[in-house]
Amino acid sequence: MAVNSLKYLPLRCLLMLCLVGISLQHALAGDAVKEMVMLTTDPIDSRGQPVPMPRLTKFFEFIERDQGIKIQHVRYSWPRALIAAESGEGVLFGVSKTRERERLFHFSLPVHSKYIFLVTRNDATFKFNSVADLKGKTIGIPRGISFGDDFDALKDNLFTVEPDNNSPISRVYKLLFRRMDAGVFSSLSKNPRELEARLQKMRDAHDGGMPPMNNVQLSILPKPLLIDTIHFAVRSDKDDGIIDKLNAAILKAKRMGLLAELR
Repeated sequence: MAVNSLKYLPLRCLLMLCLVGISLQHALAGDAVKEMVMLTTDPIDSRGQPVPMPRLTKFFEFIERDQGIKIQHVRYSWPRALIAAESGEGVLFGVSKTRERERLFHFSLPVHSKYIFLVTRNDATFKFNSVADLKGKTIGIPRGISFGDDFDALKDNLFTVEPDNNSPISRVYKLLFRRMDAGVFSSLSKNPRELEARLQKMRDAHDGGMPPMNNVQLSILPKPLLIDTIHFAVRSDKDDGIIDKLNAAILKAKRMGLLAELR
């Protein structure tokens, strides 16, 4: 993933990371899937509560109706969800493609795209055109998230990563205190100003009364680190047709405009 999949997202931001464990119950050979157990990792708000995701929920409900699949939701952490999917326990939603993952998983068609931006202090910006420009820098990333093959190959070699939890505010404070040169943040919008507004709103909500930081602003580097596509994926030897069913639902949802609502 790619990235990546988040604590203070607005309701329209749909970077929910999900594990979908499949239980195929066939009354007769050739019957449709009857039940799909979905283990999810939801974004959480400032109180530690899951953020409602009504538009993504609407998409999952459409899959149920269109493909005759009953989805049962159970929450997991992202690292545990990924490990479970690698073990063949289910179908992962919210996952991006990497060469390593493509050796193990069958991927669905893209559900939506997300834009991965680098964020710095406004008094410590730098020129960014490619991963090579990160040489010698410390980059904060959510633990366990992939940001593309080039980034993954060079991290801790060309540059250092500062692993973090999925809470964006943690990376914001590390930036403010110069614990890192840039932090990685994701957005469903290609307009960096929308991410900037979200991060500022987050800072305002967590104003710890730190006067020395009042004049320090965050700056979003204009070129995305990565434009990532988000998929369903299942271990190749466990795909008994579920990806075909999901692809059919994705194509129909796209024609109906449901996927455009996820942005």
